[in-house]
Amino acid sequence: MNPTPSLRPIPGARVPDGWVRLNVPAIPPGRRASSWRRTLTRTLPGASGLDALPGHWLNAGDAVALPAGTLLLTADKNATGHAVNTRTGRRYTTEDAHVRIHLLHPDATLTTLWERHYTHAASALGRQVTTKATALLATHPAPGGQPVVLAVAQRPNRRTAPCRHQCGSDVAPHDGHLTGHGRDTEVEHWPDCSAPAPASAPRRGCDNCKRPGRGHHAVDSSGIDGQVCARCAPLPSYLLSFA
Repeated sequence: MNPTPSLRPIPGARVPDGWVRLNVPAIPPGRRASSWRRTLTRTLPGASGLDALPGHWLNAGDAVALPAGTLLLTADKNATGHAVNTRTGRRYTTEDAHVRIHLLHPDATLTTLWERHYTHAASALGRQVTTKATALLATHPAPGGQPVVLAVAQRPNRRTAPCRHQCGSDVAPHDGHLTGHGRDTEVEHWPDCSAPAPASAPRRGCDNCKRPGRGHHAVDSSGIDGQVCARCAPLPSYLLSFA
C-alpha cells in the first residue's frame, strides 16, 4: 500500500457548495508514472483518442473538489517490454493499461462501473472505451463544472538536484517535489523555497538501486539519463527508474 503523500494546500481554494472533496486515486505500487486520471464530461464518438473523451486531467494524490455524479476515467499502466520506433529508430518502453470508469458519490466514495485490461496502453483511449463512456454518461450525465484543486500531492525526488526556481540551493533526496514527466522532469523544494532543508552531498551510488557503483551510463524508462552500477547496467531501460 502506498504511503499517504504530503499535500501542499492551494491558497484560497475551497469546496464549492454542494460539491465533494476527493483525494484522486493514487497510482498503485509498481505501476508506471505515466498512469493517469481524468474526468469524463461528454464523448465525441466520431473523433479518436483524447478528442473523443473530453474532460479534465487530475493528478494522482491531489485533493480536488468535484460535483457528485462525476465520472472518473483512470488508466494504470505496467511496463511490458521495449520496442523500436520504425520511423526514428529509437527504443521506447511498451506498456499495458488497466482502465476503469468510476462514479463519484456525495459521500466522496467511488464506485467502479466498468473496467478492462488492455495489452496495449493506447487502447485506454480507444473506441471500446469511448463506446462504454457514452453509455454510462447517458445514465449518469456529467454534472458540469471544472475541478477545483485544493491541495497538490508531493511527488518526492530520489536524488539530489538543483531547484527549478533557481533559489541557489540543491534539493536533497525525498525533500523535494517532481514536476513534469520524462525528459521534462524538474525538482523544486517542498513545500516551497522559503526554508529548504540542507541538501545532502551528491549521491555516489547507483541511480537505480542506490548501491555502490556508478560506472555505466544508462537511460531509464522515462528517458532520464543516469549512472548505474554493474548489476543494473544489463537491465533494459523499462526496468530502470532514476527520478
